[in-house]
Amino acid sequence: MEERRAIDRTKERATMETTRNIIAEIIELLNLDIPFSDILVEQDAPVMVRGPAGWEMMGVMEIPSYDDIAVIFNALDPNWEVNILKGAINRPMDIEPWRLRVNGYLAFSGGRLMMSIRRLPLKQPTLKAIGLSEHVRLMIDSSRGFILVAGATGSGKSTTVGAMVDCINESRPAHVITIEDPIEYKFVRNKAIFSQREVGVDCPTFYEGVRDAMRQRPDVIVIGEIRDRETAEAALLAAESGHLVIATVHANTAAGSVQKMLSFFTAADRDSKLQALSTTLVGAISQILLPHVDKQNYVLAAELLFNNKQQCSKHLGETEKLNAWLDRKEDKISRTMIDSLEELVVSGKVSKSDALRAVTVDQPALSARLKAVT
Repeated sequence: MEERRAIDRTKERATMETTRNIIAEIIELLNLDIPFSDILVEQDAPVMVRGPAGWEMMGVMEIPSYDDIAVIFNALDPNWEVNILKGAINRPMDIEPWRLRVNGYLAFSGGRLMMSIRRLPLKQPTLKAIGLSEHVRLMIDSSRGFILVAGATGSGKSTTVGAMVDCINESRPAHVITIEDPIEYKFVRNKAIFSQREVGVDCPTFYEGVRDAMRQRPDVIVIGEIRDRETAEAALLAAESGHLVIATVHANTAAGSVQKMLSFFTAADRDSKLQALSTTLVGAISQILLPHVDKQNYVLAAELLFNNKQQCSKHLGETEKLNAWLDRKEDKISRTMIDSLEELVVSGKVSKSDALRAVTVDQPALSARLKAVT
């Protein structure tokens, strides 16, 4: 009720007519030849964009009013004034050549409209284009098993998963079912066929989407995010049942992604789930996006844990041993985040300072390695 009154007071203060074409201005901003991933639109505040160096003000747009932002909300949801009181409005939108993930919400005790817009290319980039090692194909070439993609929000996990799925589409006749919130990239049939399902529209939850997928004859199941025990359990069951499962989790390292999966289960269940993960895990990728030295582009740093031959399965339950195995690089293709960051600094793509800021626990080790780099 308080939010309703707050938004009503805000509307009363706003000018009730606007001749401004805010949507055209947003489209113009989207197509500017500058690198950025997100736009933040806030009522009565400057429009901001998130580029490689962080958030910055976009002076090319006037400060939007309540009515300006309401125009965008109306385009997303004609009944937005009712629905926004129940929670944020999350919608995908295609504006050539971009696919947008738009999240509109109330803030400041319901007195201000805000909108976050994530910008993605309509066509998903390739593994090579995003900077991932070609060795990642060893994970994707598996017909069954579990692949984890880890990282913080905004680290490019969806783009990496999209590149993996594109690789499958180019290489084999598989039925790929994706469960996403919302659908990030729209895939066009090549060798693969697709069933792309949106949580809240095509299925109620990630868990129910994965459960339903088991009856839909998939070869590959893509899970936009594992958030709870039910989804984690269904994902493991799908991998054990002979499917290739690709899923994202929020974790800071490849070993951390394994521990995140195990953390969804009770101590009584841990041993059985560890056994399931040990027999199904094909690999794990942990990634960070950093600014290029020119501050005009992003660069991907990635930790790669390969288990396509179950070469590190015996260490999955012990993080220290798993990290030590990664450090030793026994399989010659797995690599740590420190390895990736050092390579980027040596190649001149990332500055020492940005590389050091990207890590916390391993910062002394990276600093020692970078001392010899000019």
